[in-house]
Amino acid sequence: MWLRRWLDVCQSRYGRPMRMGVRRPHRTGMAVAATALVLAAGAAVTSGLALVHTVEPAQHTVNVVAPPPATYSSSEVEAAKSAACSAWERSARSTALASRASAEALEQSWRSPESVEALATEKRTGMAAVSYLRSQMSAATPLSTEKPLSDWIDARIDMLHALNMRHWEQADHEQQRGNDLIGVIRSECGLR
Repeated sequence: MWLRRWLDVCQSRYGRPMRMGVRRPHRTGMAVAATALVLAAGAAVTSGLALVHTVEPAQHTVNVVAPPPATYSSSEVEAAKSAACSAWERSARSTALASRASAEALEQSWRSPESVEALATEKRTGMAAVSYLRSQMSAATPLSTEKPLSDWIDARIDMLHALNMRHWEQADHEQQRGNDLIGVIRSECGLR
């Protein structure tokens, strides 16, 4: 009942009957557009100010200091040297035996199954010897011992690579380079 009266009032005011459920268009489109324009202008001004104003870098607050070098007692150094020298002696003996067996087999025939197996054994022995020697060297090993041992390891690795690539002259050169270090290592390690 009250709805009917309200519809009559609306008809008398606006001159046409009001329909239920249909809304009259409002003029809010202009207000929304104006608000969007103001927000866009504000964002542009803020961005411009941010570009002009330089940012101060953060102050350095943490000092990173490298730890002091490790120090080892004379007994630790001697033990590390002894372990490295004894590992080298075992490695050198095993690689020498494998190289000798490989050379003897290759003198007979380059393509026989025995020579192929002897060469493979030499490579396996060389890799195992290098790995073992590296595992026995520690940070306490003195540089005077570590340097020639590392050079010997490098010569062995280069020789094994040359063998794999079938660069026989290069393999012989690297073998000789390793052999040249034997006297230095024996002297450093006190071996006979």
